[in-house]
Amino acid sequence: MNMTDILPVLQTVLAMANICIIGYGFFKFMNKPHDTLEEKVNAHDLKLKEIEASLLQGNDRFREQEDTNEVLLHSILALIEFEIQYCIEEKKPVSKDLERAKDNLHAYLAKR
Repeated sequence: MNMTDILPVLQTVLAMANICIIGYGFFKFMNKPHDTLEEKVNAHDLKLKEIEASLLQGNDRFREQEDTNEVLLHSILALIEFEIQYCIEEKKPVSKDLERAKDNLHAYLAKR
C-alpha cells in the first residue's frame, strides 16, 4: 500500500472520530440541565430529611415541655390549696384573689 492510499482512509477515520467526539460533547451539553436538576433535587431531598428530623426532635422537646408545664401547674395548685388551708387554720380570711386563682386553675386543668 502506498502512502497516498492510506491518507484518505486516515482522514475518514479521523473525521469519524471527530464526529463521535462532537456527538459526545453535544450529548453531554444537552444532558447538563438534567444533571444539574438532578443534583438540586437530591440536595433538596437531603435538606427535607434534615428538616423532618429536626421537627421530630422539636416535637420531643415540646412533649417534655408539656410534661414540665403539667407538673408545675399541679404544684401551683397544691401551693394555693396549702395557703388556703393555712389561712383557715390560722383563722384568717382567705383572699378573694387566692380563691379566684384556685378556681381559674381548676377550670384551666378541667379543659385540658
